[in-house]
Amino acid sequence: MTAMLFSCSKNIDQVKRLYQENESIPISETKDFKLTYTLEGNSVLKLSAPIMIDYSNQKKFSYQYFPENIKIEVINNDHKKTVITARKALLYKNPDMAELVGDVKITGSDNSSLETGHLFWDATHQHIFGDEKTVLKQNDEKITGIGFDSSLDFKNVRLNKITGVLRVENPK
Repeated sequence: MTAMLFSCSKNIDQVKRLYQENESIPISETKDFKLTYTLEGNSVLKLSAPIMIDYSNQKKFSYQYFPENIKIEVINNDHKKTVITARKALLYKNPDMAELVGDVKITGSDNSSLETGHLFWDATHQHIFGDEKTVLKQNDEKITGIGFDSSLDFKNVRLNKITGVLRVENPK
């Protein structure tokens, strides 16, 4: 019996050493992942994805990887939703950022939307930005640009190299 305990102890030490030497091994993998984040009793974020691979064991740069179709719902104080979808995502712990890749679409509660191939989302400041082709739809306008910088609610949007049909009021 004593020999078996020493044998198990040695195996546990080897497994610990393996994780320490090779940080690229995920700590967990979850299928049909769903998360609801609440603040002061109110839901403020809902996240769902078919697969989540957790690399929070990384010493230098911990993250969670969503390799297939992520959906994030951000709920503001007025209970209005902003929905973010993408084919893949990386959620970084420090800084509190998300990188969304592939058919990224953000739809606001007023049906305005932003579509791009790749963007970064600073969750702390509710700020989004990217440098790829971007299509912004607001009201009856559809504006295309290369690169953008915006608040998550599209109130402060800056598009670079824009093209499209813009409504301009005639000064009287």
